[in-house]
Amino acid sequence: MTPKTIKYIIGFSSTLLLISCSGTKSVVGIEKVQESSLYTEIRQIGLEATKNNNVPGVAIAVIQNGKIIWTQCIGLGDKKKQQPITTETIFNVGSISKMVSAWGFMQLTEKGLVKLDAPVDQYLTRWKLPASQYDLSKVTLRRILSHTAGLSVHGYGGSEQGTKLLSLEESLSGKTKRNGESVRLISEPGTKWEYSGGGYTLAQLMLEERTKEKFADYMKKNVFNPLGLNHTSYEWTAEMMKNSAIAYDTSGKPIKNRIFTEQAAAGLQTTVLDLARFAELSLGYKQNRLHKVLRPATVQLMEEAIAPFSDQGKSGLGYRFMNYEGLETLGHTGENEGWSAAIFMYLPTKSSIVILCNGSNGDRVWFPIYQSWAKRIKAVSAQ
Repeated sequence: MTPKTIKYIIGFSSTLLLISCSGTKSVVGIEKVQESSLYTEIRQIGLEATKNNNVPGVAIAVIQNGKIIWTQCIGLGDKKKQQPITTETIFNVGSISKMVSAWGFMQLTEKGLVKLDAPVDQYLTRWKLPASQYDLSKVTLRRILSHTAGLSVHGYGGSEQGTKLLSLEESLSGKTKRNGESVRLISEPGTKWEYSGGGYTLAQLMLEERTKEKFADYMKKNVFNPLGLNHTSYEWTAEMMKNSAIAYDTSGKPIKNRIFTEQAAAGLQTTVLDLARFAELSLGYKQNRLHKVLRPATVQLMEEAIAPFSDQGKSGLGYRFMNYEGLETLGHTGENEGWSAAIFMYLPTKSSIVILCNGSNGDRVWFPIYQSWAKRIKAVSAQ
């Protein structure tokens, strides 16, 4: 059963922010308002899609003109406890982790610790790419982040929470993969687009080697804390677990959380509000809001398409270009067992939608919600 929602409107700079999630503690200046037509349409879609696809809950945020205008939460984070989804509910967001981790990697270039077009192998000592018929010196951070480095390993399945994780070196050598697939060159770097979570694991190792810090710690201290993303982490801390949703499989049964050695590729935990604020930063390029985490020019560079690309894929640096329903957006999707998420940004109107689900069938929930939003974006753009 979906909990009774509370509808608020608050001042947010010069924009009105509509909240429809219980547990929103930061709301002030509250007034009840009528739902917008898009809000109502998406709510109906969310209610039906979660019910029909064994997905207990979904959290949604919509951004217009670079500002969050409303959020809404549907369903339950924990079915056994009948605990509703709120804007403070923690979700794992799968491969959206890559888009966020790219901010940390690009910060290294601004600090002069890494060069964007230098061979990554020169920064590594704990593990090296194996010898190949292809040119190892062409594996650069720019190519890794845009999936054009020619590297193997599409993605990772993780391990059940509570198990001991293997090291980055063991992961890169294939020991976290059931088929033993290691990270290696499978095509000439710079010649084709080929999705590689393995490349992001290699970049994670590079960051640890250059900073002498653990990846999760570095990201918390140098990216999340300065940006005010206080409910975002690459680790399932005890504090995070207090507010976490439960993950559910395709039949709607609860499952244990997955944890990852490969945090940069798949291990991010966050809330719908934190991820929406990240989208605002991705759309705004305002130095005073970036808090010296990245320069505005760097964020803009990350959102430019990197050649080569094809019908198979097209990426910037961490950001992916997607074309569903005839609308090209920038962002990412994410799927881990028990979780599904998506973030879409339409740069011309600084619009975005963020959708987080706590079920393996979550793509069947976020896609029809995306379709509703995309229809409105196209209609406005055509005017």
